[in-house]
Amino acid sequence: MLNFAYYLYSVKIPSNKISAVIKYFKEQLKDYYPYDEIQSFIWICFNHYLNLSPTDLIISQDKTMSESELLKFNFAVKDLKKNKPIQYILGETEFYGLKINVDPSVLIPRQETEELVDWIINDFKPTKEHLKIIDICTGSGCIAIALNKNLPGSDVKAVDISREAINTAKKNAALNNSEISFLNQDALLGIKTNDYFDIIVSNPPYVTNSEKKLMHNNVLSYEPHLALFIEDNDPLKFYKAIAKWALNHLNKKGKLYFEINELKSSELINLLELLGYKEIVVKKDLNEKFRMIRCMIK
Repeated sequence: MLNFAYYLYSVKIPSNKISAVIKYFKEQLKDYYPYDEIQSFIWICFNHYLNLSPTDLIISQDKTMSESELLKFNFAVKDLKKNKPIQYILGETEFYGLKINVDPSVLIPRQETEELVDWIINDFKPTKEHLKIIDICTGSGCIAIALNKNLPGSDVKAVDISREAINTAKKNAALNNSEISFLNQDALLGIKTNDYFDIIVSNPPYVTNSEKKLMHNNVLSYEPHLALFIEDNDPLKFYKAIAKWALNHLNKKGKLYFEINELKSSELINLLELLGYKEIVVKKDLNEKFRMIRCMIK
């Protein structure tokens, strides 16, 4: 087995002090990421691996780390150089205050999806009814779990075509002590259930193939294309299928929610109007982009 001194030399970390590891992060990643992003990686990794806060780091500069701890940080730097998302490196992220495990079978939850969840919760939290909810194209299960946790007593179903994604979502439900029924089905073929729902929500694939050239390498190389991309000749395919299905599965006062491609918002409004939906509301995210829509049936 390699001795500790040789190990430190081989990974180019001058010592096993926390201060040396921080310096190593900055030097190794300075040609790959902006300074602020590197600093964020440092805080995230130290919190994840050593349970240290940014304040703890300031007062712990001279503390030493074990060989196994150093190895984790070294691998993190190597993966970051390959543009691997930090969430996949650590295997987890935070979503609406919840811990969500992520792997390359599921998309990394985004801020705009949190905003969609927040919209739904604010719409329905005042009610004391026993809500029935279905999340279509659930991925990691983040939407379904967040709604179940924040709308107490809700009955939630979650659907995805990917068996791997369903397995990840099931683990996340167990991790967050959330009771959810999972269905491994294709949204384009219509979900097989006789239930009626108060909330139907979906964050389906909506990035067109022609938009790939605008995406960062860390997305293109690591996140599942099945959950991201749609053909240019039928960009609203999922919305059309889900909205048609929802016509026969929404309760009288139920609402349909989508996360959307900002470039297709007008087309989607027209589609929903043609299908007979009313009270169509398009909402901007914090970046002032139209990223979510809500509607009801007549």
